[in-house]
Amino acid sequence: MFCQVFVNFQSVVAISETQKLAIIDNCEAIRENLKNVQKLDSRMRVFFGQHFEAILSKFIIPLNLRLVENSLSNTNLIENQNEFASKKTAFAADFISYQQELENLMMLDCKSNPEKFYEKIEVVRGKREIVFNDVARMKKLITKNMQLVEKMKAEV
Repeated sequence: MFCQVFVNFQSVVAISETQKLAIIDNCEAIRENLKNVQKLDSRMRVFFGQHFEAILSKFIIPLNLRLVENSLSNTNLIENQNEFASKKTAFAADFISYQQELENLMMLDCKSNPEKFYEKIEVVRGKREIVFNDVARMKKLITKNMQLVEKMKAEV
């Protein structure tokens, strides 16, 4: 984590005068756009959080319990369940971290300190990318679970 933050810190490029003036001139519009992004992202977090929880609690766990009860336990399915639960927790934590950084960004005055504002935008972008990657990993785990179930179904 520290290395990732350090690398991101090192890659921050000073903003040009043109970018600085654009931030100052469009400050209110930028702030309004950030509010809209925050609202939409909060809805998406709820959607994905509920979606992931339902998949885990209504499909993955009950299936694995039923397989264990019938002496058909599959270690790959159990490992996938554990990884899914772990990644779901990471998604929630990463989203909270992203949301906090977005809140911090929205509290900055983009007119009086456009350089700091731009730096914080870059941090927020990085945090948002982490959340995006979490969702992609969850999707892969869902697909993997479906493939494992289909494979097991074909073998039984």
